[in-house]
Amino acid sequence: MVRPLRERLMSFLTVEQGNLFWLARVVLLVGTIGSLGARPGFSQGKPSDSSVLSVPVYVSDFELNSVPPTPKPKTPPSAAQKAKPPAPLVYEDTDQPSAQARRLTDFFAMTLVQTLTKKGFSATRATSPGPQSGAQIRGVFAEPDTLNRIRRALLGSGAPNARFLLYVGIFNLGRQAQPLYLPATIQQASNDYGPIITLNNYIPLAKYEVDKNPTEDDVQKICNQIAASLATLLANNPNAFTQ
Repeated sequence: MVRPLRERLMSFLTVEQGNLFWLARVVLLVGTIGSLGARPGFSQGKPSDSSVLSVPVYVSDFELNSVPPTPKPKTPPSAAQKAKPPAPLVYEDTDQPSAQARRLTDFFAMTLVQTLTKKGFSATRATSPGPQSGAQIRGVFAEPDTLNRIRRALLGSGAPNARFLLYVGIFNLGRQAQPLYLPATIQQASNDYGPIITLNNYIPLAKYEVDKNPTEDDVQKICNQIAASLATLLANNPNAFTQ
């Protein structure tokens, strides 16, 4: 029996209204879930910049010893040296090695503090006695000897290396004190190098190469890298350095 047209039309509208009702509920549910995921109060798995920048940072003077200079024969500058454009050096070649070492460590400390401050960190130069919380940056200048052993650097010595190795570690002051390095058990005296050392591989440690008389730009580039490493470390460990 064929139903009247009016009855069939009313039945169709009832079914479609039911489908639209359920579709509206699905759209509302999806929108609610999306708004919950985007709500600022929910963690997105990445710490905010404020949690990173709130950690106080203390910059210690990087360790560098010196010895009286070894007389060297004067040689005329090469064509490459003459053609090289002048760049501000950290210290003068005519300065005594002790003054050069002091100038180099001072310049690194000041530049690193300024770099960290510009990036929003609360950074200061470390003093003794040190604070009990925050992050501390320490470094030591070193160079390999003829047997490729790592030794403390001696500015002004007759070591043939043109560059230093700068090892920089980041320490959590809220935890047990850790050394940056330890003197090796077996030592071999040398007039060109300091003592043989063993670096602490249980702390965040980075190695940089730096000329023995670097330009100010060279120091700035290394400080930029140190600041980036610190930011990454704090971002990946947001709770480790909390006060």
